[in-house]
Amino acid sequence: MKRIYKNLIGAVSLLWAFGGYAETTLCQFENTDYSEISTYDYWDQSPFNTGLLTGQIAVVDNPYSDDINGSGKVLAFQRSRYGSHLYGARIDLTSPIALSPTPQYIHVLMYKPVAGRVALIGLGKRNDWAEQPATTVQFVTAATKELDANKWVDAVFSVYGNDAAELHSIVIVPDVDSHLATETDYVAYFDEILINDDSQQRFTFDPYPLNFEATQEKTRNDRALQSLTFTGNMGASYESNLASERTVYVNKTEATPIELKVGEAVNVSFDYTGSWMHRYVYMDKGNDGRFDVDIQNNVPTASSDLVAYSYLDGYTSTGASASNDTSSDPPAFTIASDMKPGFYRIRCKVDWDSSVAAGNPASDNSVVSNGGAIVDYLANVHRDNVALNVVARMCEVTAADGSALPAEIPFGEDFSFNITMDDNYDITGLEIKHGYNHDGEEYVFGNRQWKVETMELEEDGLITIPAEYIDGDVAITIQFENKPVSVQGLESADGLKVVAGENQIELISDEEVSYSVVHVSGACYATGTFAGRETIALPAGVYFVNGQKCIVR
Repeated sequence: MKRIYKNLIGAVSLLWAFGGYAETTLCQFENTDYSEISTYDYWDQSPFNTGLLTGQIAVVDNPYSDDINGSGKVLAFQRSRYGSHLYGARIDLTSPIALSPTPQYIHVLMYKPVAGRVALIGLGKRNDWAEQPATTVQFVTAATKELDANKWVDAVFSVYGNDAAELHSIVIVPDVDSHLATETDYVAYFDEILINDDSQQRFTFDPYPLNFEATQEKTRNDRALQSLTFTGNMGASYESNLASERTVYVNKTEATPIELKVGEAVNVSFDYTGSWMHRYVYMDKGNDGRFDVDIQNNVPTASSDLVAYSYLDGYTSTGASASNDTSSDPPAFTIASDMKPGFYRIRCKVDWDSSVAAGNPASDNSVVSNGGAIVDYLANVHRDNVALNVVARMCEVTAADGSALPAEIPFGEDFSFNITMDDNYDITGLEIKHGYNHDGEEYVFGNRQWKVETMELEEDGLITIPAEYIDGDVAITIQFENKPVSVQGLESADGLKVVAGENQIELISDEEVSYSVVHVSGACYATGTFAGRETIALPAGVYFVNGQKCIVR
């Protein structure tokens, strides 16, 4: 029995499955679940249509069985340099599929050695036109994204037609970029063909997928997103200038995060040139690398990642009726009071009547062709206070007023505290880890979770951590070194100085000098001659350097 592995985590990096949509499987190729297979060329003078050449197509054993597609049989098709750019594998269906003006999505699992654009041709007829051949072209549509080479990829095609139109055959075209050179004939493989209402790939190697290439440039000059502004009733204020951006998608997740407080009501204002376009705001509440949409009774549920919109199927996100000619901003959305503090990805989208976070994929009204835009940010969802942890060795640390350090400190404010080093140690600096999930990875699905900063210090006393580092939980490690210790009797003779550190000593001399390092037990650890600086790693203990005592901790 055929199996597509839709819930793998670990076996394939960043593999995500999308489900929950009613779907019909068209072909799996384990059995003869098709009427006929053949080759097809849209060009009527093709040698494959005139009879000069015979196309190569067959159901074969899966040559690239893996965790994505472990099925036994697949459809193999030889792409030929003698075919046109719309030459492909034709599959006659066992039962016709009804088309409608509302887009549906045909998914084809595909493996080919050449990256690039692929297409789907639909052949069929109107069921109310008895004389129309069932081979009439109903659509020619490109996949929503270019496909990578040498791995199984889910190609997704938006298909639609008249209410009376029926699909009897599909033609999968594995290369539509150009006519192929002599050396570029190849075999492509197809499998697990189905139709549903989901525009998302069944799996993707990328978090937060798009229905177009991330580098896609704008195609219209009459419509453009100029800026986005976030304001909240608890102080949130953030403005992002986008006027100079040339691509449909903009990634701002490395910019300063938007600071939002739990319980805050947030308004997002879109400065957009152009009318009759709709505004959408998403927030990945689960931090799982995708935007899940759940709308019930025309209102987003509490778990929905689509949190605000100005128009969707005749309504705003508050459930109020709306006209599709609106250019209004979406209603405010509220950060749940029990939301866990952390960094969350926010996506803002201008599009036409589409809840799809990846952008409207309809070939006649895609987010690219309709002049839309998609912008991603990071939001810092926080409470009034953040956790504080200080790792202090060889020193005493207190609050600025001399009291014990608190377990929490105010978010986004300077923090001052006292450090008093022990007699034999000097402070050298601080390591400051700030953000969330300190025990996890620095980046999760491309979203930064924490940063590590260093502050160099020459003396202890009152220390102030700037507010920009208090943007989440804070862990401070105090860095130090042993005070320099000169070897008695050698300073005036040859200038040798020894700095005893943690598990090491550093020898310093302006002139070339010989040295020996002997453990108190009598074991000789090092001898040599040097000028300048020499560092010697040693276990903790008591040593004699050129006969003089030195303690390594």
